[in-house]
Amino acid sequence: MTVKRLFLLLLIAALVGTLCSGCWNRREPELLGVVLAVGFDYDEENDLYQIFAQLADPIAMGGSSSENGGGEGEKAFWTMKAKGCTPFAAVRHLIGTSSRALFWPHCRVLLLSEKVARKGIADIFDLFERGRQFRLIVKPAIVAGDLSKIMEAEFPLEQTGARGLDRLILTTRFERSIFTEKNLNELIATHAQPGKEMLIGRLEVLDAEAGKEEKDGSIPPPAQLGGSAFFRGDRMVGWATPRQTQGWGYGSGRAFRSTFVIESPTDEKNHISIETFGHNARMRLRGDANNWQIELTVKLHGHVQEFDGPGKLDTENELTRSLERRAAQAVRNNIESTLSRSQELKADIFGFGNLIYRKNPLLWQKISSRWDEEIFPQLTIDLTVEFDILHSGMVKGSVEEDR
Repeated sequence: MTVKRLFLLLLIAALVGTLCSGCWNRREPELLGVVLAVGFDYDEENDLYQIFAQLADPIAMGGSSSENGGGEGEKAFWTMKAKGCTPFAAVRHLIGTSSRALFWPHCRVLLLSEKVARKGIADIFDLFERGRQFRLIVKPAIVAGDLSKIMEAEFPLEQTGARGLDRLILTTRFERSIFTEKNLNELIATHAQPGKEMLIGRLEVLDAEAGKEEKDGSIPPPAQLGGSAFFRGDRMVGWATPRQTQGWGYGSGRAFRSTFVIESPTDEKNHISIETFGHNARMRLRGDANNWQIELTVKLHGHVQEFDGPGKLDTENELTRSLERRAAQAVRNNIESTLSRSQELKADIFGFGNLIYRKNPLLWQKISSRWDEEIFPQLTIDLTVEFDILHSGMVKGSVEEDR
């Protein structure tokens, strides 16, 4: 082996050594407290932010025996709290109450109380944007009820409360579309756009004590999702119902699966369940600076999930066309209800103003100062909704029809 080749091998070995990972700052994993969920509340009396942090308990999660410090029936997490004049100060005041240094990158959920949401959440956004350990993929939710209670709550089927909240948000979002599941990065981007306001999902804390068995032996859930919170700027201005949240999803192209019940066109006593599983929405700006109009077109498709009336659904006929018209009207009612509520609160959650800002900047420059207070609350949208029933499930008719 030549001296040149030997020198090259030593150089490669030295470079590889510099790339090897290691705990250069001596932050060993066993010395870290992994934060799984965080919540912010506001103490109005003392003008202080209050933070709740849920940490994984490795001893309880590992199933250790009581002789080793853990035991069966123990929570797999621990919740700590602190106060501060700013969100960052509250975070720093957590230090001194935990035996381990806090590690934030695994935080799944960000919960905000109604009090702090109505005060303003820009400071909390700033905290997450600036901090190295904070991740913008956390799922935010506005809490209606006692925030401390939900931070301590256990969820059936899940090891930690944070994991329960995380999966509850995902399941509800994709199966019913009654919760606006957005990560923090998307909310910050929305907040920065002219002519568009935030809509954040609502988490309701239930009255029943989490984990306490009822008389029939069942364990009530500690919380349920449904609805959302309207924002103007960084401040919450009101609540949206689950139906109105669905309407936002339809109108903005963000709905997934959703189910609604309509009356049968052949017999009003019979009800038909229809499930949507795909759709698209498109906004257009028509006209010029002196005469303009916004058009919103929503097209959906789905299938019949429940049908017990007379008639066949195997071919396109008057019955199926009537069902499509009724389904389209049900969707239209949801969108109009959402639009009416947003205009009442002067919160442009659909982003009609942002459409004008992008498509006609000169028009936006002309009307932007009057948009929130004058123009948007009186805005008329040309709304078109179409629904296409693709199939009727595994059978063509009803059980009664086949007898």
